[in-house]
Amino acid sequence: MENFDWIEMMEYMQEIRLFSSLHIRGKRNGATSPQEVDVLSRIVLSDVPLTPMDLTALTGLSKSAVSRLVEHLENKEFLVKQYKETDKRSYTLHITEEGNRELLQTYEHYLKPIYHLRRTLGEERFESLLTQIKEANAMLQNKEGIK
Repeated sequence: MENFDWIEMMEYMQEIRLFSSLHIRGKRNGATSPQEVDVLSRIVLSDVPLTPMDLTALTGLSKSAVSRLVEHLENKEFLVKQYKETDKRSYTLHITEEGNRELLQTYEHYLKPIYHLRRTLGEERFESLLTQIKEANAMLQNKEGIK
């Protein structure tokens, strides 16, 4: 492990956590959580049907956390499981009309801080920030890159 000043590194970590916390707004009354919105959005935006294992890889959440999210979303009738004919244990996840309505109602609420950041920073700085965040996420997802 590199010998960085741990106090400085903890301050950096706190800034990263604060940034993450500030852009995640509290739930609207009776609405989905930020993680549920993330899962529904990933299902909608994906070019291929997603499995719970896909969501585990995409979100960085544990299998049990994804299972709980899927169960909650299914109970709310926001998504359905489509079982594979060849293996009745395997399934893909699909958003329902009710799930689509919920996303439309919650997007503005959850994205308001990101839109504000984009307006405040300007297009070029905002794109630069996102590029760096994407690069950092890719590095952190690559387990071999972390020592």
